[in-house]
Amino acid sequence: MIPLRAAAVRAVISLGAAGLIAACNLTQPAPTPTPTITPTMYPTPSPVPTIAPTPTLMPSPTPFVSRIPTELAGAEGMAYVRDEPNTLFPVTRSVSATAPFSAIGRSHDSQWLQVRFDDGIDGWIVYRPVAHPDVDLGALPVTAESVLPDRLALVTADSLPFYNDGGDAVQADLPRLAALRVDLRSGDGTWLHGVDSEGRAGWVASDGLLLTFDASALTIGEISIVVVPEMNARVRLDSGGLRLRQSPDVNATVLLNLNAGMELAVAQRTTDNAWVLVQLKEGYQGWVSARFVEMLEGDLDSVPATNNPQAVAYFTPPTPENAPSVVMVYGGGARQIFQTGQSMGNRANVFTTVGDSLTDTPYFLRGVASGYDLGEYGYLLPVISYFNADTGLGNAFARRAISTHAGWSTFSVVVETPGEIAGTCAAGELALDCEYRLTRPAYAIVMIGTNDAPAFDAGTYRANMTRIIDISIAHGVVPILSTLPPRAEFNDRIIEYNAVITQLGQQYGVPVTDLYSALINLPNRGLDADGVHLSIPPGAPASTMIFNSTNLAYGTTMRNLTALQALAQVRSQVGY
Repeated sequence: MIPLRAAAVRAVISLGAAGLIAACNLTQPAPTPTPTITPTMYPTPSPVPTIAPTPTLMPSPTPFVSRIPTELAGAEGMAYVRDEPNTLFPVTRSVSATAPFSAIGRSHDSQWLQVRFDDGIDGWIVYRPVAHPDVDLGALPVTAESVLPDRLALVTADSLPFYNDGGDAVQADLPRLAALRVDLRSGDGTWLHGVDSEGRAGWVASDGLLLTFDASALTIGEISIVVVPEMNARVRLDSGGLRLRQSPDVNATVLLNLNAGMELAVAQRTTDNAWVLVQLKEGYQGWVSARFVEMLEGDLDSVPATNNPQAVAYFTPPTPENAPSVVMVYGGGARQIFQTGQSMGNRANVFTTVGDSLTDTPYFLRGVASGYDLGEYGYLLPVISYFNADTGLGNAFARRAISTHAGWSTFSVVVETPGEIAGTCAAGELALDCEYRLTRPAYAIVMIGTNDAPAFDAGTYRANMTRIIDISIAHGVVPILSTLPPRAEFNDRIIEYNAVITQLGQQYGVPVTDLYSALINLPNRGLDADGVHLSIPPGAPASTMIFNSTNLAYGTTMRNLTALQALAQVRSQVGY
C-alpha cells in the first residue's frame, strides 16, 4: 500500500510542473499607455490691499450745563455777588455783567466762580460760559463746595415782612434779593412758607417774590396771617383818650375807647377834615375826631378824602383755633353777685386783684396801660378798652391792689392785718375789706396760695379761700378764681389746692381760670429757674403783653392772656 501512494504523488508532481510551463507560455496583452496629465491651472492671486487703521475717536467735551436758574444769577445786564457759593445766601451786591474781575477759584462742580473785582472786593458769582468765555475752569483751584437748594424764591420787593411760623408776628424784614427755600403754600397761594439763610422759618407774601419753580406743586399748609396795617398816626398824647365811633357823628355808636398814644392807620378823611377813618392793628375800624389825631407820617391833606363817608360794619376778630380755653363759669351765682354789687354802687368796669408775688409784679397786666400787641387775640381789645379805668387809686391794670403783696399768703388777706396796709386802711380792717371799700370793683382776680403750700394742708387752705369768697360776695364783688401754677417743690400740695379751688368755684357758681392746665405744657411748665415764679420772655415787661407764639411760651405772658380771657368772659356772661 505504501509504494502506490508514492507513485501517485510523483504523478501529481509531474503534472503540476507541465501545467505551470504551459501557463507561462500564454500570449500577454499590450500594456495600456499611461495618459499624460495636464497640469491644473490656478489663477494668480491678486495682491492683498493694505487697510489703513481706523483712527481712535476722541470723545467730544461734555458741554457745560448750569444748574442754577438764570433768575438767581442776576438781572438783565447785572450779575449778583454772594459771600458764599450758595443760592440761598443773600445777594450782597449787584455789579455790571461786564465789570472786570479776576477769577481766583471755583466751586467743586464749577457752577460758581470766586472772583476779585477791581475794587479789591471778593465774592462769588454764577459761572456762565457765554458771559465768561475767557475763564479757564481747569486752571482754577477748587476753593469751596457748591450748595444749590431747590425751590428757591428771591425777594423782589424793597423789603418783605417775614412772619413767624404762627403767622402772628413779624420776626424780620427780608431785604431785596434775599432768598428763601420754600416748602409750603397757603390754600390760595398768597402766602409761602420757607427758610432763609439764617435758618429762620416763616411765611411771606408770594406777590413780593420771584419764583424759580412751580408753586402749585407745593404742599398746602394751614396758616392765619395777622397782617398789620402801616401805622401812620396816633391818638394825641394830651387827649386823655379818644372814642372810636361807627360813623363820623358825635351821636354815633361808640365802638371802643382808645388810649392816648394808641397807634392808628388813617385811611380816609371827610372833606372838611373833621373826621378820619382809622384802622387799629387788631383789625377794628371806625371814625374818630381828627383834631385828636397826630399824624406821624405826612399830613392830613395827603389822606384820601370822601364826601360820602360810610358807617363801618361792627367787627369782631375771630378767636384763634388753638387759643387756650381754660375759663369756666359755673351756674348763675356770679350773675347774682354782680347784680347785688351794682345795687350797692360797685363799678361795672373796675376789677381788682387778690394775690402774692405772682400778681404783685410788673409782668402781670401792668403793661396794658403803656402798650400791648394782641396779635391774633384782637378780639380782646374791647375788654381792655372797657376795664382800662381809673379806680380812684390808679389805673385798674397798672396799680398794685391793697389786697395784693409779694410774700403774702391767704392768711395775710383775710386773717391778719399786715403792716403794709397801715395808714391806708382803717385800724383792724382786713386788706380785702379795705380794697373793696376803697375801689368798689365789680370783679376780683383771685390767685393766692403759693406761699401757703409749704406750711398748710388743703383743709386750712379751703377755710381761708372760703372766707375770701364770702367777703367778696358780701361786698357784691364777683371773685374770678384761678388755679395755682405748678411749683417745683410741694407740687402735690398745689394739686390738692387746685382741687379745692375748682370745688369752691362749682359750689358758689363763680368763674374759675385753670391756669395750671394752661402752663403745664409750656417749657419748664411755665416756670422760671427758681421753680416758683412764672417764666419771663425776653424784652419783658413789654413782651408779656405781646401775644405771639414766641412770648406765649412763657408763663407770665400766658397768664396775662388767660386773665384777659377771663375778664372778657365774665363781662359777656355775667356783667351784661
